[in-house]
Amino acid sequence: MARTEAVRQFLEERGAEFDDSGRVAHFGDPDDEYQRIADGGLGLVDRGQRDTLVVHGPDAVPWLQGLVTNDLHELVEEGSGQRNAVINKTGRFVSDMRVLHIPELLVIDLEPGVLSGGLYSHLRGQIIREEVELTDRSEHSARIGVYGTAAATTLDSFADWSHPIAELGPFDGTWARRGGVDLIVQRMIWNELPGFELLFGADAAVDVHQQLEEHAGEVTWFGSNLFETLRIEAGVPRFGVELDDKVIPLEAGFDDAISFEKGCYLGQEIIARLDTRGTPAKLLRRIVLESDEPPQPTASIYAPGKEDGRSIGTLKSVVFSPKLGAAVGLGFVKRNHNDVGETVIVDGIEGTLKPLVDMTGLD
Repeated sequence: MARTEAVRQFLEERGAEFDDSGRVAHFGDPDDEYQRIADGGLGLVDRGQRDTLVVHGPDAVPWLQGLVTNDLHELVEEGSGQRNAVINKTGRFVSDMRVLHIPELLVIDLEPGVLSGGLYSHLRGQIIREEVELTDRSEHSARIGVYGTAAATTLDSFADWSHPIAELGPFDGTWARRGGVDLIVQRMIWNELPGFELLFGADAAVDVHQQLEEHAGEVTWFGSNLFETLRIEAGVPRFGVELDDKVIPLEAGFDDAISFEKGCYLGQEIIARLDTRGTPAKLLRRIVLESDEPPQPTASIYAPGKEDGRSIGTLKSVVFSPKLGAAVGLGFVKRNHNDVGETVIVDGIEGTLKPLVDMTGLD
């Protein structure tokens, strides 16, 4: 959404510095923000620029079921959620998404600008005679991320939720009403910290920001710089950075977001063929480098001793990880070179291939 001046002022009063895209980059000292959260502190991050799509109507589930990789029938219980993907007929990403079933609605969390960038028209064009309504709530929604060891207990006492916060599985959610404001919480996996994102109406943004801050007590506001560091060092891909229309979900560790049992959906033939007849041409890997100086995020990846030959992959993102004391990146590495534990060379620096975060192992 276009952040209101009132929210911007609220964040600026806490030291927010904004980047060219309008995101909060940091609150003065990203290193201090990292250390406070690493030491067990509670972190709050404004996530209000993300896109929010609401899907509803009598045919919403069967219609969307034919357009996404995961099985929406697993969301039969209100409060259940999942990571998912929309792909095109060649099996490549149109977008990833995090879907949550609340009463009578599917609420979908998306990267900023994805709806206007083509996803909304892609979905709208697939409605023929189905009774389905798509509502872009991005401009009318605000969102706060709550991350850290105390995230669940803090949120649990913030409102009278329909489901206990601590019992939510990955991407599951719950809802409540506090002070006349409707609130939705979804458990998110963007890093290795316990994390939840709170969704509510934009007109209540300042009040909710302030109430949550006061309720939590000692908190650390942090920005997108730290969010990206935590995300990359954990190995969680993001659409628009590591994921794009050249990537097949199986290449990016999206096994948890693909159902191999469900019926036909757009792009399924490519996914099924790749799953049954071979291995992907490339795989996304986390790469821990033996240097504290990150190389360029588009650097080529080489096999050891073959730096003058053909590259075996490309780095997509890289940061310095205080946790690892080294640069860590995410990059696609070609078949026959991408086994976990293998050594690679990036910009003359030796690195080791590591797995992405295990979405299924974070219950």
